Amino acid sequence: MGEKVETESNLRKELFLIDSSVSLDKMKLLLEQYKIYVETMEKLVARRQTSHSIFLTANASLITVAAFALKNLESPTSLISLGAIFAVASAGIMLDLTWRKLSKHYGLMNRVKFEVIHALERQLPAAVFSAEWKVLEKEQYQSMAKIEATIPQIFIAFYLILVLVAVLIRVYQ
Repeated sequence: MGEKVETESNLRKELFLIDSSVSLDKMKLLLEQYKIYVETMEKLVARRQTSHSIFLTANASLITVAAFALKNLESPTSLISLGAIFAVASAGIMLDLTWRKLSKHYGLMNRVKFEVIHALERQLPAAVFSAEWKVLEKEQYQSMAKIEATIPQIFIAFYLILVLVAVLIRVYQ
C-alpha cells in the first residue's frame, strides 16, 4: 500500500508541472498548440496503421500466388512455377525491405513528436503523456516500432524458405 501511495505521489509531481509565471493568454496559446500537435501525432499513427494494412495485404496476395505456383511444381510446366516462385519471393523481399524502412521512419517520426509533446507539457499544468511514459518505462514497455520491425523480417525469412523449398522440390522430383 505504501508503495502505491509513493507511486501516486511521484506521478502527481511528474503530472503537474505548472509554472506560475506563465500568463493565462500564453497558457491558452500553448494548450491550443498542444492540441494541434497531439492531433498531428494521431494522424501519423493512423497513416502508420494504414500503411501496415497495405503491406500485410500485399504480402498475403504474394503468398497466395506463391502457394499456387508451389502446388504446380510437379507439373510439366514446373519451370514456369519455379520462376514464378522466384519472382514472388523477390517482389516480397523488396516489398518487405521497403516496409521495414517505412516502419523505422514512422517510429522515428512518432518518437520526435512525443519529444515535442513532452516539451510542450513542461509548460502546461498537466503532463499526461510524460507521466504515462514514466509508468510504461517502469513496466518495461517495448515500443510498438520495435515490434513492428520484426513483421517484415518474418516475411523475408518466409520468402527465403519458400525459395529453398521450391528448389528442393524441383531437385528431388
